[in-house]
Amino acid sequence: MALVIRNAAAFSNFSEKALNLSRDLAILAAIAAPISTAITGIACVALLIFWLLSGQALQTLKLSWRQPFGKMIVLFYAWLLLGTLYAETDWPSKLQTFSSWKKLVYAFILLGIFQHGEWQKRFVNRYVIAMSIAAALGLILWCFGLVIRPSNGGEVGIFMTNHATQSMAFVAATLCCIFLLHDTNNPRMKYLISAAIGLFAFNIFFISTARSGYFALPVAAIFAVGSIYGYRKLPRILALVTIVILAFGLTSNTLQERVKQALDEQANYQSSSSETSVGVRMVFYKNTIELIRERPWFGYGTSSFKPVYSALAASKYQDWRAVSTGDPHNQYLFVWVENGLFGLLLLLAYIYTGVRQGLKNPPYGAIAASFLIAITASSLFNSHFKTYAEGYMLAFFLGALLTRPEGSEPSPA
Repeated sequence: MALVIRNAAAFSNFSEKALNLSRDLAILAAIAAPISTAITGIACVALLIFWLLSGQALQTLKLSWRQPFGKMIVLFYAWLLLGTLYAETDWPSKLQTFSSWKKLVYAFILLGIFQHGEWQKRFVNRYVIAMSIAAALGLILWCFGLVIRPSNGGEVGIFMTNHATQSMAFVAATLCCIFLLHDTNNPRMKYLISAAIGLFAFNIFFISTARSGYFALPVAAIFAVGSIYGYRKLPRILALVTIVILAFGLTSNTLQERVKQALDEQANYQSSSSETSVGVRMVFYKNTIELIRERPWFGYGTSSFKPVYSALAASKYQDWRAVSTGDPHNQYLFVWVENGLFGLLLLLAYIYTGVRQGLKNPPYGAIAASFLIAITASSLFNSHFKTYAEGYMLAFFLGALLTRPEGSEPSPA
């Protein structure tokens, strides 16, 4: 009997250690996602292994399912699976596209294993520390005019996967700091957190050329500050954010040049003789809307975007406008084409449920909700729910921070 008790205690101890390792690996994956796909992939596989070895997989999955956001993940993922059944593509293409949404699976798993406030605190603190070091490195590279990734355009100060990914990683860190700044009473910590916010903002608006970051951060910051101080103060919040953005706009040559370039490309794309970043997006949007009108309700099926878009573009154009693409650079149009209006409504319900659950579980849930708003905004011009780096960052933020810690009571929405 004593041996049985000792064995049970030993397994219980091993089980909790394995689950803790899974949590550590989830934090590592969130930090590595914008920097290294290799490290992220290894961390994700190791996370799954230790989660299964813990012997608590079924128990944690039940905890995930009990949450509204967990149910929305399953519902949306099921609709994507259903879409593979009527897509007129081969099964390798169907599985490849369906697999690109597997970040949702990680979010679902983490909902069940991060139900401890202490681990949520570690997630946020470690992410902010890592990104602070990264932002300092970006500033040093920028000051010395050093290029780390020539293959990604050779941009000075950009050392992560690309400028958009680096910008969104710092957007997430800024949102973390907004909540940390509110929750600390230590003057020294307030100073350090404020300095970190300034460092992230400088990277986003002065070093990075990612227009998605210019747009996503103000939108998400307004949401974050509003969730802290109440939306009755929204006029003051809007005024403050407007002043800050104007200050950046008047002092950042990078921001000014990128905004001017976007406006020029948008105005001249129809007469342009060559492809431009904004011009090609305008063509993508126009053609994608044409496809939606043909099959608005159920779409063409999961994995169908590239073949149906390519066929349409080839039939209409002979120049750069005939370029093939598997991504219209708008997540909502992409989902509408492949999975119809019903799929789009499920995606919007997924966003709404995530935001609502996050606001009910401050402060960490509100951080996740704010980052979800940032990705929602940036996905008007990209497919950040689905792209590797941004998609994994979002999945780990949502899975780790949206869940309500055990024993706590939800706040009113």
